[in-house]
Amino acid sequence: MISGPDLEKRLIAAGIPVSGSAIRDSDTDSSFHVFVEVRRDGRGRQEPSNSKLQAVKEQLNALGVLVDFVLTDAMMRDAEAGLRATLLHSFGAILRNSFLAKDGREAFVWVVPKRQLIKEELDEVSAKARILLSELGLELAHITPTTGENLPSKTRCLAMLRLVAPATSETLSANLRTAGFVVPSEDWMVRRLDGLRKAGQVVRLKSGFYTVTLRTLKDLGTVKGRASPDLSRLLALVKPHG
Repeated sequence: MISGPDLEKRLIAAGIPVSGSAIRDSDTDSSFHVFVEVRRDGRGRQEPSNSKLQAVKEQLNALGVLVDFVLTDAMMRDAEAGLRATLLHSFGAILRNSFLAKDGREAFVWVVPKRQLIKEELDEVSAKARILLSELGLELAHITPTTGENLPSKTRCLAMLRLVAPATSETLSANLRTAGFVVPSEDWMVRRLDGLRKAGQVVRLKSGFYTVTLRTLKDLGTVKGRASPDLSRLLALVKPHG
């Protein structure tokens, strides 16, 4: 039976940067959870790569040792980035992305599935998320597939931004939540805004505030009269904000 320290030595010799003690699974003596610190090279590629991790995992499996890697992001030192790296490494076949929101020590996780998840699959994802979050001092309160949530569409985000612009991503998130929508995390909102910016529908000002473009105003339509939100939005577009 291999010991935790022996396993760590094997992994380090194979070029796997172990970032903590190997944790033996309570159900079997030959199964371990191992924390690995991943980095990004100058071209943004993960090191060690998922293919290398998988190859080492298969080599150990052939020796009768089952290893479950838990990835932590050394560059960002961020719980959400570490969670995303771990879940996509382990469940890349069924997940596209994940997002994390925190309330004190409670963690709320949203996963973006590639298809409808069955209960057993969601349970496995929950178990992996719980392991990583506990290492970060957080407790998993809930995990939810985004397919069943009332997420704001791109059009709804643009319509709300037209009303509150110029606004930060946090302000936009707060207004969408007040309107009854689910915004998984600030990272989700920032990614959504970045996608809209690349599509030419949103402008990010030097101050960090966002506003819609003139093209978007036309696409969303207008309301005539003094109550129209478009006049103030047009003023916001030309008003300097840093």
